[in-house]
Amino acid sequence: MKQIYFVRHSIRDITNKTDQDAPLTSLGKRKAHQLIDFFQDKSIERIFASPYVRTLQTVQPLADFFDLEVITDSNLRERKVGTWVSDFPTFAKKQWQDFDYRLPNGESLNQVKQRILPSYQHILNHSAETIIICGHGTAFSVLFHHLTQGNFTYQDFEQMQMPDIFLAKYQMNSLEAFIKLT
Repeated sequence: MKQIYFVRHSIRDITNKTDQDAPLTSLGKRKAHQLIDFFQDKSIERIFASPYVRTLQTVQPLADFFDLEVITDSNLRERKVGTWVSDFPTFAKKQWQDFDYRLPNGESLNQVKQRILPSYQHILNHSAETIIICGHGTAFSVLFHHLTQGNFTYQDFEQMQMPDIFLAKYQMNSLEAFIKLT
């Protein structure tokens, strides 16, 4: 049975408005190190992550613990908003109501889905049986919405924490279970 653990990045420093370079806060770094307690008995074989600083800082303690390289994939990155949005909850809700809605120079949720699905399929086809993917709330939510055939909703997205852990269990590349673990 293949098991894919999804780790939403830990707490990011929101004072850094350059999305890719936003690091973790001090608390975020402590929580990233605490992930070792959860994963230490999981026999992780591969770790994939978006190339953003906060995702890499989240999984680096795990990579060090398991003596693994973090494999980055730019298609796992967060959704491009387009411009800074001061009322993010309203913007996010509008995107969930219309998966084609986007701001100028931004991505719609459908565009995120078209980008992330091929990368996820590539990871799913990897020979490793126990994998961690570290990514972002919106990008993961779009993927989870697809994987659960719409059962992962906007309300689930709103309840996501930093970090959060989800698990997808596959038998013969068929999704058997999707579980929120934290």
